[in-house]
Amino acid sequence: MILWTCAVCWSLIPPGPVEAQVKARIEALPVGQSAFKDLAWPDAVLDALVDRIIGQSWRTSTQHPPRQSVGLTPERTVESADPWRPEERASRITWGNAIRPAQANFFGKERAPGGTLEQAVVLRQLSTEGLAATLLTHAQESAHVDRLLELGIPLDLAGLFTGPDGIPVLERMLSGSTNTEDPRSTFQLEWPTTNLQFCHDDGSDASLGWRAHLPDLRLIDGRDDGSAADLLPRFSGTIAIAENQTIPGTTGVRTIGRPDQWARDNGRLATDGQTKYLLRPRWASRGDTGTEWWPPAEFAAESYVRAGHAVSRATGLLWQGGNILLFRERDGRSHLLVSTTTLARNQRLGLTTEESARALQRTFGADTITPLTPSGFHLDIELCVIQSPEGPVMFVADPNRAAELLLENAFGAPGTTLEQITEYRNVIDRNPPNPMSSRLQHACDLLLADVLLANESDRMTPEVRSAFAAMVRMAERREAMVNTLQSKGYDVRRVPSFVSIGRLWGPANALVTSSHVYWPQFGAGSEPAEEAAAQVFQGLGREVRGRPARAILERDGGLHCALEPIPAFGQLND
Repeated sequence: MILWTCAVCWSLIPPGPVEAQVKARIEALPVGQSAFKDLAWPDAVLDALVDRIIGQSWRTSTQHPPRQSVGLTPERTVESADPWRPEERASRITWGNAIRPAQANFFGKERAPGGTLEQAVVLRQLSTEGLAATLLTHAQESAHVDRLLELGIPLDLAGLFTGPDGIPVLERMLSGSTNTEDPRSTFQLEWPTTNLQFCHDDGSDASLGWRAHLPDLRLIDGRDDGSAADLLPRFSGTIAIAENQTIPGTTGVRTIGRPDQWARDNGRLATDGQTKYLLRPRWASRGDTGTEWWPPAEFAAESYVRAGHAVSRATGLLWQGGNILLFRERDGRSHLLVSTTTLARNQRLGLTTEESARALQRTFGADTITPLTPSGFHLDIELCVIQSPEGPVMFVADPNRAAELLLENAFGAPGTTLEQITEYRNVIDRNPPNPMSSRLQHACDLLLADVLLANESDRMTPEVRSAFAAMVRMAERREAMVNTLQSKGYDVRRVPSFVSIGRLWGPANALVTSSHVYWPQFGAGSEPAEEAAAQVFQGLGREVRGRPARAILERDGGLHCALEPIPAFGQLND
C-alpha cells in the first residue's frame, strides 16, 4: 500500500499551456470540408481526449530492446483463399486517405478542399441541433440536393426521419412545405431495430470460431512471443484475414494491403439463426476522432464478406468495436456500454448525442444503453464484463495496483515510499532497455504522480507538469466510470492493468467465453505479477487462462481486440 496519496490534487493543477496547445491541434484537424472544432464536441469528452494524449505521450520511447524478428518458413505457412479478381486488386492497392470510394464518405471521394464559413456553420449546426433541424433550415432556402451535399449534409441518413404518423417526410422537408408552428418537433429519427443476435462480450453466448486479422507472418521473439502468428493457432476455428499466406490451423482469407491487429474495429458479427452477417461502420477508421478512413481495415472486412463467411450489412454509423461492449442482465436483457467518444464521433453525421445513442442501441439490439468516458483510447482496454450466476460482474482497470505488483516483482520489495520508487526509477533508467523497461518506468510515474504534483509542481517544466496532471485526471475519470456502474447496482471489481498506449500490461483486455476467461500475457519476467493480477477473475465459474500476447500488447491491443467470436446456436467453441 502506498503511504502517501493526494486524491484531489489534480483539481489544484488546472489545464496549462500544453493542454491548450494539444487541444488546439485536435481542433484544427480536418473533418470533411471543415475542421474538427466545428463539430462542437462536448468539452468533457474533448478534455478527456487531451489528457489521454498528453499522459500517453509522456515518454516518446517505448524502450523496447533491439530485435531481429524471424519470418515463418514456407513449410510453416498455407495459402489463403483470394476473393479478389486481379484487376480489382490492382485498382485498389494504391488507395489511401486521399482517394476514397464514394460510398465511404458523404463528403465525396476527392481530398476535401478548404472549407467555407458557411460549411463550418452548417457542420456546427448539425452537431448541436441535429440532422432534422439542419435539413429543414437549409431545405427551406433551397431544395437543390447538390447544394445540400456541398454543405456536408448526409442526405442518405435523412431518409430515416419520419413524422408523428410514421410516414417518411424527407420529400416534404426538402420542399419546405409544412403547416406546423415548429416543424422540427414533428420529425424524429427512426433507426430500425435489428432482429439479429450477437455474441455478447460477457461470455453468455455460444460461438463457432473466431474472426481475426493476421498482420504479418513473423515471430518477433520466437515461439510464445505473443505475436498474431503465434497466438491465432491456439484458438480453434479461426478465420485469419491476411495480406498473403496464413498459418496452419487457421482458415486464411487474403485481403488487400496489410491488416492491423484490431479485428473488432471494422465490423461486428451477428446472425438471424440462418445467415451470418458482418455489421460494418459507415467507414473503417483509426484514431480517437474517427475522422481518418483506414483502407486496410475496410478491405479486411470486405474480404471476409467476399470469401463467403458473412453477408455485409451497413449500419450507417461511425464506431469502433473496442468502444462497443454488449452484456446481458441477469434476466437476459441486453445492455450496451458505449464510449462517449463514439456518440460524439457521430456528430460528424449530423446526429445529436441522443440520436446517436438511440441509433446505436437499436443497431446492436440492446434494451438499455449506458455511455461511459474511457480514460484510455478504448473501453475494452480498461473494462471487462463476465457473466456470473449472480449476474454480470464488471472489472475496471487499476493501473496503480498493477504498478505495485510490477515493482515488487522486479525488485523483490514493494515501493511504499517516495525514496524507494525514485531509486527504482533511477535503476531502470541506468540499465539497457529490455521488454519490461517501459512498463516499469510507467509504474514509477503512476505512483509518483500525486506526490510530485502536490510538492514539486512549481519546479516542473510545463510538459512534465501536464503529463503528471493528465495521469491523475485520467484516474479520476476511471473512478467516475466505477461510480456510474456502481450507481446502477453492478458488482464492480478492480483488475490490475495499465491502459496507456505503448504501456499496455495486465489482464483487463480479456476474451470471455461461456467456459473460459482468456487474458493477454505479457511475460518477459512479469509472469508472477500477471498471475496475481488475473486472480481477480477466479470464482465466477470459468477456467482462467493466460495466452501469450506480448507482441500484440506492444502494438496496443489484447485478446479482446484481436479475436471476435463467430455467433452460433450449436456447439460452443472454446
